[in-house]
Amino acid sequence: MKAIKFSALALLVLLLAGSGCREKGQFNIRGEWSFASASEELYIFHFDGSLEEGTLFEVDYPDDGAGEYSVAGAQIEFDFASNLMGGKSCHFSGSFTADDRLAGTMELVAPYPPFQWTLEVEGRRL
Repeated sequence: MKAIKFSALALLVLLLAGSGCREKGQFNIRGEWSFASASEELYIFHFDGSLEEGTLFEVDYPDDGAGEYSVAGAQIEFDFASNLMGGKSCHFSGSFTADDRLAGTMELVAPYPPFQWTLEVEGRRL
């Protein structure tokens, strides 16, 4: 009987440890994430704030621009603008596919020269 209780307790501990990126059933975007399209890395962002909303910045250029994010369940959206890249702005809309993975669409716009494009991207926790 003690072996069964110990096995059940060990299984519970493993399940709780495996869900370490979630709090209160919510996905956790906080920390550093790499975003890539067709295996080519585009950005590394650092997200800081609550589980539902906060700010972000590009890791390679922490003093240039910032953005804001919001998370609702598995859905995430964020916006970011960079003066270093001619005022280029980025809008991401997607969802968590796992605790450490995202997938969605990134729309990029720059005022000079005027261009706009949309990419399917994947994000991964670093």
